[in-house]
Amino acid sequence: MKREFAVVGIIAGLVLGFGLGWFIPSLLETGPSTSLLSQIESRGSIIIGTSSDWPPFEIFNVTTDQYEGFDIELCDLIATEIGVTIEWSDMSFGALIDSCLAGTIDMIAAAMFATPARGEQLAFSMGYIRTNMVMVVLDNSTITANNYTDLIGYEVDVLSGSAEMWELDDAGVPYNDYPKADVMATNLVANVSQVAFVDEPVFDIWAKIYNFKVIYTALAEPCSLFTRWDEPELMAVINEVILESYSDGTLDALVDKWFT
Repeated sequence: MKREFAVVGIIAGLVLGFGLGWFIPSLLETGPSTSLLSQIESRGSIIIGTSSDWPPFEIFNVTTDQYEGFDIELCDLIATEIGVTIEWSDMSFGALIDSCLAGTIDMIAAAMFATPARGEQLAFSMGYIRTNMVMVVLDNSTITANNYTDLIGYEVDVLSGSAEMWELDDAGVPYNDYPKADVMATNLVANVSQVAFVDEPVFDIWAKIYNFKVIYTALAEPCSLFTRWDEPELMAVINEVILESYSDGTLDALVDKWFT
């Protein structure tokens, strides 16, 4: 993804964040001593849920035994601001929201789009980057698409719980959903499926390994970090870090590192 597009996405996300009113004083009133932020500070760590098969946002490096990626480094900044370490909880993408609602994780960092449906369940931060959703096929495929319904009749793969899955649901397009994204790439190569519907940066990584191409692009909502609605103190810190990182050029540097 080009740096210029990513920066435009960040600006759009910031505008969305302000529009959502995260800086309305009533949302930032100091909560009780048992707030989630206080618990995190006392614990000395923040538990962040992710799904590590979504490069370049989050990847688990088996060689270094470390999590890496754009979201990972953004969360490092948040943990540093709070003064704690990170406990990563790696799971399928579709399980993240329920885990956050249940309190088994403190927040979500998984290139998750800030959609109205998700906003009904969890609070989301100002957007930190904006990407596209793309339909991916083998380079020699003759499949074309001008809209979602053009996919009817083909085997289409999506990530369980993703915005792409919801888009196909709304359009009435049948699909196969998987808890991890790497299966979709291997399915295309093996001709098990004909189309994978993913975020554009994921395709950019895949394209370095496989002979894939994009046949359709759709604009997505900004990516945000998520936590529970009743924890405005934690969300205030998250938004402060995103805003400062945008202002001082840190987000630009992360975009250059992970998307170019």
